[in-house]
Amino acid sequence: MGKCPYGRRFPEACCRELQKLKEAVYHKIQGPNQHWWGLAVVCMGTFMSTYDTGAVSVSLPLVMISFKTGLTMVSWVLIAYLLVSSSLLLPAGYLADILGRKKIYNTGFIVFILGSTLCGLSQNQVQLIIFRSFQAVGAAMLQTSSFAIVTSAFPARDRGRGLGFLSSMAAIGITSGPAIGGFIADTFGWRGIFFLNVPLGLAGAVMTYLVLQEDVSPKPSSGLLQKFDLPGACISALAICSLLVGLTLGQRGNWSSFETLFFLGTGIAAMIIFPWYEAHRGNPLVDMALFKSRTFTVNNIARFICFLSTAATSLLMPFYLQVVLGFSPFQAGLLIAPISLIHAVLSPLSGWLANYIRTQVLSSCGMAIMALGLYLLSRLNLSYGVRDILLRLVLFGIGYGIFQTPNNTSIMDSVDRKMYGITSGIMAFVRQTGHALGAAMASAIVVTSMFSRVGSVSIYSLKRDRGLLADADALLAFAAGIGNAFLVVALLCSLGVVISLMRGKTVRDQGQL
Repeated sequence: MGKCPYGRRFPEACCRELQKLKEAVYHKIQGPNQHWWGLAVVCMGTFMSTYDTGAVSVSLPLVMISFKTGLTMVSWVLIAYLLVSSSLLLPAGYLADILGRKKIYNTGFIVFILGSTLCGLSQNQVQLIIFRSFQAVGAAMLQTSSFAIVTSAFPARDRGRGLGFLSSMAAIGITSGPAIGGFIADTFGWRGIFFLNVPLGLAGAVMTYLVLQEDVSPKPSSGLLQKFDLPGACISALAICSLLVGLTLGQRGNWSSFETLFFLGTGIAAMIIFPWYEAHRGNPLVDMALFKSRTFTVNNIARFICFLSTAATSLLMPFYLQVVLGFSPFQAGLLIAPISLIHAVLSPLSGWLANYIRTQVLSSCGMAIMALGLYLLSRLNLSYGVRDILLRLVLFGIGYGIFQTPNNTSIMDSVDRKMYGITSGIMAFVRQTGHALGAAMASAIVVTSMFSRVGSVSIYSLKRDRGLLADADALLAFAAGIGNAFLVVALLCSLGVVISLMRGKTVRDQGQL
């Protein structure tokens, strides 16, 4: 008589079968396609962190009603997240190079999951802000390690395609975030947005454990607490937080107030002190020798200009479409969406082309197309129709998609493998500051253009109080201000073309990969 399958030997047999399954899965994912499995893991983290930002933004009105609080308090749900995640980008990148990128990335998933769970369980706005800040710690770990992990996992020849798909996933997350968040908030309430991160994060954490290979630099990790550049981390955090707060206050029409000037002054002073301090530090948070590479420095400047222009476009186009032309928010969203969609399609293609066309040529052409699209947007007037607007936005999106991946690939190609983590952190830092400064600059240009006709007014108050635009002169002044802002960023992108052409050939451009 046979043994009952539920007898004593069943647990042993079950364990053997599970072990066989584990070995089969491990053999499959650690084979020649391991780098694509690694990309899938990083894309999960990238989508989760980018989707979350847009989803939470669209749910804030429901949060405000739920907690019976005001707009000022609930806006700190976004501000606190931005400040914490931005200030931790450089320290997280440094730690990833020492402790291992897999450890930091997996820890980022776990912290993000815990933060999301606590946000969903929040009982008042103060708890939500605190837990949202905790969630931002995990987001910083995910964001700062993504480029480093993909660069390490992919063979040099395929690196451009890997980084291109990563950029595509970020674009998909940004584009779909408000739509997915709106659906979840309407169906399950705003807490459902945070709870959705839990299964996504758990899947990402498990896949990180199974798929990613540890990649620890030769830097010694003993005595880490003594060697970690805590003063440098504090100075960098002070710089980014002060600048973000100052720019946020300024965008709301308070450029001359003491608070705005204080935060901007403090941020600028910290930005000046930081590189000087790091250059004289024995074990710096950021090795300033990185900036001796012309390719590294020039590409990051071009990257900054790129995100400055995309931030200005993201801020201004909804106002132009809704306030000036009278489109609904949904219609405006449909018109703006092609920028991200085209970026998502073109990023892998431009990454593949980087193996055959010099990255210098690709990124410069992309920036030039962006400049042309922005210039044409600056010429918009009240007589233009949907097709005219859409063609200009598509042109800008094409340039954005062509520029991004070759520029990112060139940055990562220019540094040593042991510096991938901090380089990824610097790239994320450049993106954040570019977004913040671009939105502030665009707002300041529009407000300045309107000042002579409607007095001192914030761009945000225009959205809340359309009565300010009842006068035809005010409407024309507002439209002209938006045109002036687009013209300025078009000129900056033109400067970005010149800057991109200034870098030398990389090893990829010389065909040595």
